[in-house]
Amino acid sequence: MHVLSLVLPMAFAVALAFLLQHFLVSLAWAGLLAVITWPLHERFLRQGWSRVASASTLLVLLFLTFVAPSIYLFHKLGSELATVQRLLGQINQTGVAAPQWLASLPLIAEPAIQWWQENLAVPGGLGALIRSTVGDFVPHLTGTVRVLGSTILANGLFLFLALLTLFILYLHGPAVMRYTDSAGERLIPRHYPVLRRLFPLSVRGTALGLCLVAVIEGVVLGVAYWLAGAPAPALLGVITGYLALIPGGAPLAFSSVSLLLLGQGHPDAALGLFCWGAFELFLVDKFVRPRLIGQRVNLPFLAVLFGLLGGVSTLGVLGLFVGPFFMALLFWWLRGGHGEAILMPDDVPRAAP
Repeated sequence: MHVLSLVLPMAFAVALAFLLQHFLVSLAWAGLLAVITWPLHERFLRQGWSRVASASTLLVLLFLTFVAPSIYLFHKLGSELATVQRLLGQINQTGVAAPQWLASLPLIAEPAIQWWQENLAVPGGLGALIRSTVGDFVPHLTGTVRVLGSTILANGLFLFLALLTLFILYLHGPAVMRYTDSAGERLIPRHYPVLRRLFPLSVRGTALGLCLVAVIEGVVLGVAYWLAGAPAPALLGVITGYLALIPGGAPLAFSSVSLLLLGQGHPDAALGLFCWGAFELFLVDKFVRPRLIGQRVNLPFLAVLFGLLGGVSTLGVLGLFVGPFFMALLFWWLRGGHGEAILMPDDVPRAAP
């Protein structure tokens, strides 16, 4: 009888997921944003704000901070990449002269200059090199980024549903948690309290890591753009910071600026910027971000790293939040189910008495 009481709810959950399969991403993002921003919502309520005023303010802030700038930046980046593509086409017709600093390299100066003369200095060499290494990368990249903004607009229904669900969660959070707590305590009474505490901690830790890393990469790469002589380095730094919030955004940003510098006839600055961006990205993604995320739920470095990589490769952006949560559960279980896996107080919305 106990097994049947577990099988029936699970079967119903699977059937419901199948029914709502096209809207699960919207519901998931609404839930994640509610968990991430709930402490701020409660702070507004303690200051005397009504639930409607607090919910409306948070929705406007989220839209102005992320959605609107993302649409603008993707359109802007698409036009800039189109300019880079034209510049690269012009350079490809004439070739790129070898920079003077190649001759000063120890040991490899002669083969480096020879390789440059054979692959980049001749007309058509740059295009052949790009096609042989990354295929039609620049045209594909230009087209992809150009349609991202219109893709966001085309999926406006899902964005609207996510924001609407988030607004309802702000208004009725305690009631939602009361129903969730009741179901969780009936189905998995032993483990539900741990799930209830670990989930918001891991989600907020991931959000904190993403935002701080985005700020770091925006500032560091913005300075690098200025040193390399890129146009409008402050604006490019802001764009890089926003793009760093999504997987692959930061390398897309500094690679595009490197191509822009190469297209303007500054191959040494382009190469230096690309190498520094790759080195900085390696340090941040492999050391800084896992440390920021893991410290909230007492996770070791490798656990967070593989949780992030596995989550992103499997579920995309949502996997950034799911992966660390699964790792937090794994290490809580490996530690014998003790409470040291939880470092922060439970600050999710509690059910009304």
